[in-house]
Amino acid sequence: MLLMLTIFPIANADGRVKVEDDSILLKVLKTNIVPTNEKQFVEFAKADTIEDGADTINTELEDFVNKSAEVATGVVSWYGDKFHGRKTASGEVYDKNELTAAHKTLPFGTKIRVTNIKNGKSVVVEINDRGPYAKARVLDLSKAAFNEIGHVNSGIMQVEYEVLED
Repeated sequence: MLLMLTIFPIANADGRVKVEDDSILLKVLKTNIVPTNEKQFVEFAKADTIEDGADTINTELEDFVNKSAEVATGVVSWYGDKFHGRKTASGEVYDKNELTAAHKTLPFGTKIRVTNIKNGKSVVVEINDRGPYAKARVLDLSKAAFNEIGHVNSGIMQVEYEVLED
């Protein structure tokens, strides 16, 4: 019972709530949440509207967001000898000595820069195949591309990659 008295306002015998003049409850009760006339409605609408010509987003922030959407990180592997001379998903013949890569969704012909996170070396490759088919990997690089930024003995490496504009 004591708990109820502390949570709910105390009412008089006639059912009216006793409220002090400076209480928060009185301020809430007096606040107009819904406009009561047309003038007040227009004022509410103006306060909630962006003026014509106003910058809605900082252009530096927009550039940063766009750039971050173009750069990704992940694990890459390489493929070489077993597939050398075979047709890729794009129809080209795979050459382990060319700077190419396989990606699950990027369009064929897309050029991307792949950078080894550990040593900072990078290589530009062209997407000409689909893969990799290992879940945790983002790209399969040709043997030559992998060797440009790392050593094939390592098998896999952590990279950052970005799609390059034409």
